[in-house]
Amino acid sequence: MQDKKYSLYKNGIHLHDFDNMSQCAKWLENIIGHSLYQGLCRIRDGKWIPKEDSQLFGYEVKTNIQQ
Repeated sequence: MQDKKYSLYKNGIHLHDFDNMSQCAKWLENIIGHSLYQGLCRIRDGKWIPKEDSQLFGYEVKTNIQQ
């Protein structure tokens, strides 16, 4: 069984891979600040596309397992 991995992209450019969403959020929070976990999960699930004035504009989270 393959473990699910998460990849973070900004404007289509791969930034980093993570074992879970918490690691992804903490890594990005160290760069741009604030609590980003819920926003990143909503982006990953396709429930939200950030507007241009959002800190998360241009970010995308993908998994290595098709859902």
